[in-house]
Amino acid sequence: MTSVAPAHWVEPPMTHTPDPAPTSQAPTVDGAVAERPARPRLRDQIAENPLASLAVGLVLGLFTLLGTVVVSLLVFALNGFNDRFDRLEARMDRLEAKVDAGFAEQGAQIAELDARLTGQIAEFDRKLTALIAHLNATAAVDAALEHRLLVPGVGTLEPEGEPPG
Repeated sequence: MTSVAPAHWVEPPMTHTPDPAPTSQAPTVDGAVAERPARPRLRDQIAENPLASLAVGLVLGLFTLLGTVVVSLLVFALNGFNDRFDRLEARMDRLEAKVDAGFAEQGAQIAELDARLTGQIAEFDRKLTALIAHLNATAAVDAALEHRLLVPGVGTLEPEGEPPG
């Protein structure tokens, strides 16, 4: 069995090893700073080489100018796209209005044809009703309803001229 021991009695698996003491071969921090030359100030660099400083200034100015030109071209292009989109939208609106007008015109033509057909159907219905009323008043209809024919000799001969049967 294992016994439970307090945490401060048990050694951790990796113990801290202290850093080795500095030897005489390793340079100290103060010595390293003293050996490295300090970076010259900007004013000293300009005084030492004014032509290089002027060239760097011109390049930076050129980059600034080119950046401004690029930004202005982008703004101009975006405004141009907006104008194109506005023109395209206006064109689509005109086309939509034209199509709607065509649909309205076709709707009017269909309504006119519908009214004409309704009138013609009503006229045909009136004429058919009058014809049926006239036929109901004739003796031929009465005879046909009684299964007899009014015209003598009709139906006694076949179309070829021979008697039926």
